[in-house]
Amino acid sequence: MSALEVLKKMNPMGVMDGLVSYMGFTQIHYFLNSILAERNMANNFTALFHASGSSIMALSYLISGNSNVYYILKKFSTGYFLYDTYQSAKYIKHPLSSMYIYHHLATINYLHQDPEIFKTSQIMFWAELSNIPSYFVYYYLKKGKNIKKIKFLKKMQFCIYSFIRLPILSYYAYSVLKNSENKIPAVVTLPVYFMGLLWSYSLWKKL
Repeated sequence: MSALEVLKKMNPMGVMDGLVSYMGFTQIHYFLNSILAERNMANNFTALFHASGSSIMALSYLISGNSNVYYILKKFSTGYFLYDTYQSAKYIKHPLSSMYIYHHLATINYLHQDPEIFKTSQIMFWAELSNIPSYFVYYYLKKGKNIKKIKFLKKMQFCIYSFIRLPILSYYAYSVLKNSENKIPAVVTLPVYFMGLLWSYSLWKKL
């Protein structure tokens, strides 16, 4: 498909909604940064807001089957991943930044596939739910408070993240690859799955 054909198929309202979401996350970050006076911590709480919101929206869609709920989830998360892509490109000055950028762009592409065929709402629910403990661990590590609580949270982070990323998301990755006719979106997103496995190993090493 040529670039012109892709542009013709793009929904201008959908593009606008994604940009509005991006600007919303940018404003949340600026607001938090003005209070906390620490960019990384503001980014951490912005990410927590997205993980919590997208998990709730994904679960709402799974319960209701309402396509409008999925549309909101899709644009909500697209805006966040665009925001964090910008943050990664501007501030992360090591090779990991390219991994974050690939993760975000691949996820945006996956979100815009058929949610019934590619199980996007199930994957988003579990993936973002698994991320939530990480933001609390980061907060306590940076504040250097309550070493016992940090150790407990790190163990909980590893258990929740690994349990979700290994058996649950492995099942969905296998199911989508096996049952979808067009496997390209799943294959493009597969490195994101492997990033999760590597992060599980990294969490285990840090216990």
